[in-house]
Amino acid sequence: MLLFFEECKVYDLSTAMFFAVSLGLLARGKFGQYYVLFPLACLNRETTFLLAILFTVYYFSRLERRDWVVGIAYQGFVFIGIRLWLMDTFAENAGVPFLFRLQENAADHVKYPWQSLLFFVAVLAVLWMCMRSWHTKPIFLRTAFAIFAPALMVLYLLFGWAFEVRVFAEMYPLAVVMATWEWLP
Repeated sequence: MLLFFEECKVYDLSTAMFFAVSLGLLARGKFGQYYVLFPLACLNRETTFLLAILFTVYYFSRLERRDWVVGIAYQGFVFIGIRLWLMDTFAENAGVPFLFRLQENAADHVKYPWQSLLFFVAVLAVLWMCMRSWHTKPIFLRTAFAIFAPALMVLYLLFGWAFEVRVFAEMYPLAVVMATWEWLP
């Protein structure tokens, strides 16, 4: 919660909530409830597509082929439909669909070397806490982490703002569970 006080958008806390609940439902195989929640999560933030990727990878050999294909098709249809609807609804507003910021981010990281060092040390510390005792953690959590962490880092570098931690809201619930797995009941 403290990470949301520095720089936050109205949808950041709900992003963490949608991802936490969605991960819990997927881990328990409660697809009906997950499918109801998925459109709301898509309305909240476009990175919800990461949940569909997790579903695709994790359940590839765990579901009947028909159920797996239907699940992917549903999530793809919902995500693309909502994304197109939102883009059409807000087409007359100023702005662009994607703001590519790789050069600006690199320049800011060079301009503020101590902040950059602190930021990347913090990222590495979180990664270490999540990855220690890797094989003792459930395969579902490891799969989610292996998909979300690199994807969000690439999205951050390409489209985020330097030193912005709120863009990792999707990872917060997963990182907390991964980092504290040994102490959970």
